[in-house]
Amino acid sequence: MTCPRIRNYRTRVYNTLRSFPQNERNCYTLRPQKGKNNRYLIRAMFFYGESRGQPPQFDLHIGADYWATVYISDPSIYVDYEMIHHTSSDYIHVCLVNTARGDPFITSLELRPLDITMYKQPSPSSLILNYRQNFGTDETVSK
Repeated sequence: MTCPRIRNYRTRVYNTLRSFPQNERNCYTLRPQKGKNNRYLIRAMFFYGESRGQPPQFDLHIGADYWATVYISDPSIYVDYEMIHHTSSDYIHVCLVNTARGDPFITSLELRPLDITMYKQPSPSSLILNYRQNFGTDETVSK
């Protein structure tokens, strides 16, 4: 069961899609208010939709560094890629790289500041979400 507030947010977010049919590399330049030497949650979200045919496959990069290969096995599902990134500059480049397997696209890109004391790791570095499992209840828990 999904909380109605989360369900409404996902519906709103996943109703858009931006495609990049030109260029090998297309980047967003994020300029967080807190600037360098801080931690941020970066979430790239993708929803292709069944009416568009077979989804493309392409790479995600943070600056020049490889982050992930976006592969959507079923165009009717939502796919998210997340990382916690400690930045050493005042901007973050999130890039979609065309790997000749269809035009890269993105549905939503989020940047959220985190407390610098969270997720202690050598700086600057990144933690990439591999898998998230709910070991709790099937019911919605709220304060």
